[in-house]
Amino acid sequence: MTSTDVAAHVGVSQATVARAFSSPEKVAPATRKRVEAAAAELGYVPNAIARSLKSQRTNIIAAVVPSVGEYWQSVLTAFSKQLADRRQQLLLFSFSDPAQLEDVLTSLAQYRVDGVILASASIDAGRLARVGSQQLPLVAFNQPAASGLVPSVSVDNDLGMRRLAAHVVENGARRVAYIGGVAATSTDQTRYRGAAQALAQAGIACPYTESGGWAYEHGYGAARELVELGELPDAIMVAGDELAFGVIDALEDRGVSVPTEVMVTGFDGLPQASWAGYDLTTLTQPVELLVEQAIALLLGPSEPEPADIVVAGELRLGRTTKSSSIFESRKDHG
Repeated sequence: MTSTDVAAHVGVSQATVARAFSSPEKVAPATRKRVEAAAAELGYVPNAIARSLKSQRTNIIAAVVPSVGEYWQSVLTAFSKQLADRRQQLLLFSFSDPAQLEDVLTSLAQYRVDGVILASASIDAGRLARVGSQQLPLVAFNQPAASGLVPSVSVDNDLGMRRLAAHVVENGARRVAYIGGVAATSTDQTRYRGAAQALAQAGIACPYTESGGWAYEHGYGAARELVELGELPDAIMVAGDELAFGVIDALEDRGVSVPTEVMVTGFDGLPQASWAGYDLTTLTQPVELLVEQAIALLLGPSEPEPADIVVAGELRLGRTTKSSSIFESRKDHG
């Protein structure tokens, strides 16, 4: 069955049938319902490929996103839903290792899409330029390194960490350690800089430890090594929530109480942060708003002005920093 068959069945033009599926808001509701009913009766399904050849648009947005991490799963879910609300489809290009990025970007170039979302801190300036050279609408998502190079949307990493640092100082921390993810990424650098500079203003040094990744096991391993060194800080600021969950479990597995002996903070605001077992103090990212802003840039004017949109997160205070009796606890233990 073709759109011409549906048009003859309903008694409207073929163009009306086409609009009923591609731009339903341009067709009278009563007519649209008749077209949809006839299509269902005749078994007609619009041909997306044929429509894209005619319109020169596919209504497909590509997203380059890491395949690991709870945070990125929440981002993908938000992108998929919000794009669907705009009658757009999401085409996912994922990778589990930054070494796979070259192959992913090569694959991306082979597809016909209407825009690209680059959502990985592992995509450096050179790769940004490479994708940008394809003359496609492009938005970098939560990637500080993209600032000034391509349109970008990100949470305020620096401000978020400054607020967390101020909070642990207010709660009595005088020795603070920082556990990061991957030191070479701009996200890690920006978050650590915010924490270190805020703590320096309070006269507190903030040594950095690279965990080697952003997953639970990386945080667990980094915290275990910190415990084995024997000199625990008053607080451990962690670059991401998944890392922080590993840090908390590693500390408590080795008999170190959180927060009585060591306070812990995260960053991202994953749903698990509110679980009773963690109840993590963290910086919650407004994912839905960030995604909304990114899509607005992507689907806006054909030649948008370069833009760097930075959105503040919200401080979530949990049990992992509630104790202000760190020093009293240590006095009790001699």
